[in-house]
Amino acid sequence: MNISDFDGTIPEYRPEIFLAGRLEGWGILERVTGGLQQRFTVQAQGRFDGAELVFTETWTFDDGHVDTLNWRIRPVGDGRYVGSEDRLDGQAEGERAGSAFHWRYSRDVPQKGGASTRLNFSDWFYRIDARVTMAKGTAGRLGLPFATAHVLYRRLDDWTRT
Repeated sequence: MNISDFDGTIPEYRPEIFLAGRLEGWGILERVTGGLQQRFTVQAQGRFDGAELVFTETWTFDDGHVDTLNWRIRPVGDGRYVGSEDRLDGQAEGERAGSAFHWRYSRDVPQKGGASTRLNFSDWFYRIDARVTMAKGTAGRLGLPFATAHVLYRRLDDWTRT
């Protein structure tokens, strides 16, 4: 799949607009071989100052462990984005077209019990309507995926922007 496959689709997904506000989410992690690995909820808050989106999301997993990501995401032109987060290896890179956004990064992910694992992520976001975005992300190492996340995000605040 290529981001250009979404040229002209609506509603348009722009992270700096959709993620600016309060959001909640729900999702599952699925093993690459199939089957439920974990369930989780997400609470998120973002603010765009015209140049940079500051976005915090807290993932609470069904085993009780919590992971908070503190993103700083900047549009850099031509539908491209770069981002930083405390646990990233390098920077995140993304691109958008129409109703989709593709976000790629490597991150040291905390696990239950205090250990952490460096994973490579490829996340696809699809805007459904004014309040809802669905995401499908793969996580893996050494080019081999071993989990897929399916996430539904819903905006909580008044949605007046397109």
